[in-house]
Amino acid sequence: MIELVLHHMQGVMFRIELLTPQGWSQTEEHEQRELAELQAMLKSQADGSTYRVTGPELSTLCVFTQQGSRCWELDHPAVA
Repeated sequence: MIELVLHHMQGVMFRIELLTPQGWSQTEEHEQRELAELQAMLKSQADGSTYRVTGPELSTLCVFTQQGSRCWELDHPAVA
């Protein structure tokens, strides 16, 4: 329980990023993973673009396109 409180206090956020010709561009952040994933899916369906949701320290990665989505739980934090 203490760990969850610490994560909340540290501002753990899930980022939504849009794929642009220049690379990934952050569009928004959410504290809840499910909300971030839902928003990314809806954005992709609405405008046809590719979005991704990344978790804290890139431990989670989900990619959303009009064709569907794919998520990975990474064993080791990636370097951004």
